[in-house]
Amino acid sequence: MSPKLFEQLFEQIKRVITKPIALSDERGVIYKNFSDFGSQKQLTFRGGSGSENHPVVISSEAKHSLGVEGDDNCQAIPISLEGKLLVVVVVKVPSEDTQTTQIINSLAELIVQQFILTHKPKPDAVDLLLTRVAFRPQTLDPEELSEQMTALGFRLDLPRVAVTFELKGFWDNYLQTLGSPLGEKEGLIEAKKRDLNQSLTSFFTKNQDNLVGFIGKDTFLILKDLRDTDYARFCQLLSRHYSEITAPLKNVHITEVTVGIGSPASTPSGLIRSAQEALQVLKIGQKIIGSNQTHRFDSLGVLPLLLMGNDQQKKEFSSKLFSSLEDEQLADTLEAFITQDLNLTQAATKLKIHRNTVIYRLDRIQEKLGKDPRKFTDAVELYLASLFAKLFG
Repeated sequence: MSPKLFEQLFEQIKRVITKPIALSDERGVIYKNFSDFGSQKQLTFRGGSGSENHPVVISSEAKHSLGVEGDDNCQAIPISLEGKLLVVVVVKVPSEDTQTTQIINSLAELIVQQFILTHKPKPDAVDLLLTRVAFRPQTLDPEELSEQMTALGFRLDLPRVAVTFELKGFWDNYLQTLGSPLGEKEGLIEAKKRDLNQSLTSFFTKNQDNLVGFIGKDTFLILKDLRDTDYARFCQLLSRHYSEITAPLKNVHITEVTVGIGSPASTPSGLIRSAQEALQVLKIGQKIIGSNQTHRFDSLGVLPLLLMGNDQQKKEFSSKLFSSLEDEQLADTLEAFITQDLNLTQAATKLKIHRNTVIYRLDRIQEKLGKDPRKFTDAVELYLASLFAKLFG
């Protein structure tokens, strides 16, 4: 957290509370220059989980003050914001003085909120536009997106794909610089946007017309120019050369970079959909597969649709998948095989054909769809896609 925020907390609380106070971290380590406790550097909390070998650590969920070992007239008050512990205010008051601890808690939270609001950087036009695309797509129709992209100097006649980058630690690093002039904070965001664009354009040299926006927390959204680059090839290269591309984005504060890739788009409405997909797979891919890698919407199969997809996305998914079959016999064989619990003999009996014919057709289905119905995970995806087709046409 910013030293400037520590300074404001320390000084403003002391103006209201005449008792000695100190600021510490969750383990009781007192922050230098923010203490009335003389040379004391470490406190030991009590009243929570812990043991002799594992001292009490105040968590972000803590709602009440804790006592301090060796001093019955001292209370530790946790101050949190959005589920994250920011600082512990330690004050020389007995535990029964709940009024003072409540005043400190309320005052500290108010100071933190005002500080964050005052030092919040102003987003530029691209940030504002991409934030709407990401989080308020219902307020942005395709025509308005076209107009705004044109006004910002970006081409509309290019195929694009939405790509999300999560730079874990960027937001905390940014918060630590809040004491600096506002222009420096905005400069930090702009510098990281330039780094992102440079990382992509230095590798994909023919694709320079990229919208790069900061959409909050640790996340950046890019509407990537796919001119002269096949989508599948782009995804393959981004995944294969992930380390080279993301290395310039990492530093002592940012150790993880995770990427989410949507579907390709050639229209404004397609871009809005691609952005939603990129955000979905970023979140889902991190939880299911892990960080520090790329996640594609289509590579996660039906999972994003089950968790977050709307009816239109489910319809398009099934249509795209089954359009490659172009054969009623193959479609019937696939449905029979799945409904017969992936049993070749039972499927053959239902279709009144030889078992080897079923095997041949399943091989053909695998060739056309790139998914093998004999594999459990592929079969689940194909089964759900068939349900989507029946439900949504």
